[in-house]
Amino acid sequence: MELNPSTSQPQIWGFWKTVAWGIPITLAAVLFQTLGAVGFLAIWRSLHPQNPIRLADAITNGGLLATSLALSAPLVILLLVWIVRLSKVPIHEYLALKWPSWREIAIGAGGLVVVLGITNLVATALGEQTPEFIADTFNTAQAAGLLPLLVFSFVFLGPLQEELVFRGFFFAGFAPAIGAWPAIVLTSAVWAVSHGQYEWFFIGEIFVLGLLFGWLRWRSGSTLLTFILHAFVNGMAVVAAAAGAV
Repeated sequence: MELNPSTSQPQIWGFWKTVAWGIPITLAAVLFQTLGAVGFLAIWRSLHPQNPIRLADAITNGGLLATSLALSAPLVILLLVWIVRLSKVPIHEYLALKWPSWREIAIGAGGLVVVLGITNLVATALGEQTPEFIADTFNTAQAAGLLPLLVFSFVFLGPLQEELVFRGFFFAGFAPAIGAWPAIVLTSAVWAVSHGQYEWFFIGEIFVLGLLFGWLRWRSGSTLLTFILHAFVNGMAVVAAAAGAV
C-alpha cells in the first residue's frame, strides 16, 4: 500500500517509501552515534590526558559505545515515531506494540533455545570462539566505571531501537508489498549486515536470529515479543562476558 498524499486516510507506507524513509533513519543513527562518540572522546581526553583512547581501539571501547548508543537510540526512536505519525496510522498498530500472550512467549523462548543450540553446536564444530568484541567492550566499560550504562544501552536501548526499526517499521512496510517471508529474509539480511563489527560467522548467526524474530513478529503480531527475546540474548552475552572477566 502506498500513502496517497491527496487523501487523509491512514495507511502504512508502501515498499519504496519505507526504503526511502530508511535513509534518514540510517543517517540519523550514524550521525548521533558519531556525535556521541566524539563527545565521549573529548571528555575522556580532558579527564585522562595521559591515557587517550586510540581511534583503532574506539570500536571496542565499552564506555564510548555505551555513551554513543545512549545518545543516539532515543533520538532515532523519536525520529521513527515522527515518521510513523505522518502516516496517520496509530503508532501501536504500525509498530505492532502489542503485548504477546504467554503462549507466544513460550513459543518464542522455545524457538530461541533451538536456534541458539544449533548455532552453538556449529560454532563448536568450526572452532569459532565468542567474539573478542564482546569481552573487550565489557572490560573497557568496567574499567571506565560505565558498566551500568553499557548494560542499559546494550540490553535495553539497542534491542528496542533495532526491533522497532526492523521488525516494526521495515516489516510493516515490506510485508504487504512482497509477502511475509521475503520481508522476513530482507529485514534479517539488512539487520545482520548492520552488525559489521562481528566476524562473518556471527553475522550469519544474527541473520538466523533475524529469521526467527521475523517469523515470531509475523506469527504473533507483536514487536514487543521480539524485543523481549532480543534483550534476553544481549543480556546473556553480557553475563557470559562478566563470567569471562572473573
